Amino acid sequence: RIFGINADKWSRDELMEVITAGEALLNIQFTDEFKKVLLDHCLDSVFIVQEVCYQACRASGVHATGVKQIEVGDGLDVLKLIRDVVNEQTGRYNSFIVQFAAGFQETDLKMPMWLLYPILTAPTKQLEGGLSYRELRDSIRAKHPAGMGLNRGNLTQALQSAASLQVKKEIKPIVLDYDQTNLRLHVVDRGFLIWLENQNRDDLLDLAGLSAE
Repeated sequence: RIFGINADKWSRDELMEVITAGEALLNIQFTDEFKKVLLDHCLDSVFIVQEVCYQACRASGVHATGVKQIEVGDGLDVLKLIRDVVNEQTGRYNSFIVQFAAGFQETDLKMPMWLLYPILTAPTKQLEGGLSYRELRDSIRAKHPAGMGLNRGNLTQALQSAASLQVKKEIKPIVLDYDQTNLRLHVVDRGFLIWLENQNRDDLLDLAGLSAE
């Protein structure tokens, strides 16, 4: 089993190859419906695909390579399996929010904390493609106490430090990464997006320290 979430976005064909390799290894066959629903809703995360397949095998009593090939997936609620796998990461994602919001040190502008505001309030669909610099700036300025007083340098510095802040806080794998070439902040941990879908956003804003701001 692989426990770390691969931050790279895998293609549907590559993910199907992962499933096929697992089928051959265990001498099983996942149903077509199981594979379709899983690939449709995994947000291209290899971690989620592997973990859901593992849980499906456990639910079907498959623990090792069988002599006779059996079918796996019929009657299983794939969407619930996905949610269960992602919800197992709740502790890690809550920790990420708290640690990232704290930043490197206490500052007046609290920019790392405010970087989380657009992430925690934007629709998941919008987050899938990343948030542009303009979207981030407009979202933060609308709520930040400094308002229009926030200059480009304040935001740019926080964005460029996003990855190093997560490394310093030992957040592995990282959840956010800023593409300086295309000026977009990406959620590179795809599981985080599915997790967000199933959370109360107000609770997460409160966790980040943003609810009273």
